Amino acid sequence: MLAVCFMALIFAFSHQKAQESTQVSSFMSYGMARKINFIFSLDWTKETLVNYAGIWEYPLRKAAHMSEYAFLAVVYLGNFSQYKKTYSKRYILAWAAAVLYAASDEFHQLFVEGRSGQFSDVCIDGGGALLGVCFAWMFLRLTGNFILKYKNKKKEVTDNGRT
Repeated sequence: MLAVCFMALIFAFSHQKAQESTQVSSFMSYGMARKINFIFSLDWTKETLVNYAGIWEYPLRKAAHMSEYAFLAVVYLGNFSQYKKTYSKRYILAWAAAVLYAASDEFHQLFVEGRSGQFSDVCIDGGGALLGVCFAWMFLRLTGNFILKYKNKKKEVTDNGRT
């Protein structure tokens, strides 16, 4: 259910006309420039804020794409992990499902006013999905080893009759 909800959210963002999408991105990047200005007490003029916001808009937009597809891939990973038939290939399947959705999303954008489907965006989204499954693998590997060591230590204490 979480995957379907998140896919619907991605679809809604992709269904925005180009002008609306640009306004949202500009608003976010300008807000980030204002926060940086405030945090570091830089005393930037409004013109400087607008300039930095313009510079940061594209990278922030692409980072947002990568993040949303990283999250989607992790959600898919959780879904695939519950089925024995997909368990051994769950990371590849999660990545592939996210890339497939990214491709369908770019195709969908071909029909939205002012938007265009870009292969480069599918690659960026796929890179985000890959980062998501890699981070999930590392997290599960690290926490799994910690839990396994804890269980072994607990079993060792129980086997020695200390409990």
